[in-house]
Amino acid sequence: MNNTPLSLTILSALLLGGCAIGPDYVRPDVTVPENFLQKDVNQTAQQRLNTQWWKSFQDEPLNRAIEEALKTNFDIQSSQASVDALLGKFDQAKSYLYPQINASSSLNRKSVDNASNGGFQLREGITSTYAGSLSLASYEIDLFGKVRRANESARAALLSSEYASQTLKLSIASSVAASYIKLSSLQGQINLAKENLTLTDEIVKFNELKYKHGVIAESVLLQSLSEHESAKATLSSLEASKIAEEATYNLILGRNPKTVSTSPLDSIHTPKIPSELSSDLLNKRPDIASAEQNLIAANAMIGVARAAYFPSIKLTGMLGVQSLELSSFVSNPARIWEIAPSISVPIFSAGRIAGEIKTAEADRNQRLAAYKKSIVSAFNDTDNALGQTAKAKEQLTYQTARSQSIQKALMQSKLRYQVGTINYSDMLLVQQQWLQASQQLLIAKQNLLISTVSLYKALGGGWSEEQTPPLPDLLPAGR
Repeated sequence: MNNTPLSLTILSALLLGGCAIGPDYVRPDVTVPENFLQKDVNQTAQQRLNTQWWKSFQDEPLNRAIEEALKTNFDIQSSQASVDALLGKFDQAKSYLYPQINASSSLNRKSVDNASNGGFQLREGITSTYAGSLSLASYEIDLFGKVRRANESARAALLSSEYASQTLKLSIASSVAASYIKLSSLQGQINLAKENLTLTDEIVKFNELKYKHGVIAESVLLQSLSEHESAKATLSSLEASKIAEEATYNLILGRNPKTVSTSPLDSIHTPKIPSELSSDLLNKRPDIASAEQNLIAANAMIGVARAAYFPSIKLTGMLGVQSLELSSFVSNPARIWEIAPSISVPIFSAGRIAGEIKTAEADRNQRLAAYKKSIVSAFNDTDNALGQTAKAKEQLTYQTARSQSIQKALMQSKLRYQVGTINYSDMLLVQQQWLQASQQLLIAKQNLLISTVSLYKALGGGWSEEQTPPLPDLLPAGR
């Protein structure tokens, strides 16, 4: 019998031992800009933050709300369960690198009566058999790196899930901050609407007195009454918006309906943005890291698929003892051993293996496109957030100046109307301009704060170069 093909196969296996079939992962080259198009030219000081970026807003109720959400949000709990499930799969994949050894023991008692019946020579009475063994489950000798590639893929999948969980936590923290700021803004607008309602009520009472003494026509009184009802409707609408936002806020925090108290909008600090932000900061975005780990996992699966072309060598075995007496089982038992290596060589698969390789390569290309897209998306998100923050700051400056001017104009108009130097329509026009300017000032401050939150989110949680996403402990069976 000619053993040359088998000898060549074994020799090839020995030469390739320790190598892993399939391409090793190399980070793809992606063209990225060195700096962002939009940058804040009004700030010069570089600023460093810790990973709890929301504390830069210097509002304690906001800090407590985000910290509560990170513990109680249901989406985060579900995401963490997914991470734990993949941690279990990684433990399973890693276990295949090592032999699986099982221990077993047995006691067999057998009774024989009427042994001479039928002429059989059997031992009369009760017989006990004691046995113990260590067995080696079917262990695949990983000469071609199939198991190692599978382990590499499982590890990358675990890391991707961990980074995806970090992305979700960043999104939840941002959502809590944005909702909190909206609630604060709505409360400010409600206070403003109440102030306007008080003002219209004073005007109605003043016009009723004038109408009673025949100083003004009924149409002027009716117009002031109409404005008073309009102020009530505006207040009711704002209160309804606040109720809806509270429902959103409470859901993010994973709690039942509850009235939310916030700090005044003016007391929430607006963080300063560094004048220069390096594009390297985007390496800290967990969604980019997650996309890269997905690419690594898909790349490793190509090796798993290609390994199907090569022989699979498996080993099973057993080592045990057996005795008819318990004393002999300990002192001088019968010894039993067995070893059963096997080798499986693919001969003809009708294109199945080639198809699996093609599928794995296509999945890798898909993950590569997703990885590149995540980088481009990150740069566009960040550049947009920088631009929106800069423009929001400009709008706040303009609205502040406008509000201060119209506030003085309203005070003067009220006095002039009361002494009769202007008519009601003129004073009403100034009052409406004051209400609009005051409301838009609140919205401008709200937009600046929310755009700053969006910038933190776009940068992966801050712009400190010391900040890096924490990695999970990848030791088997735990963190």
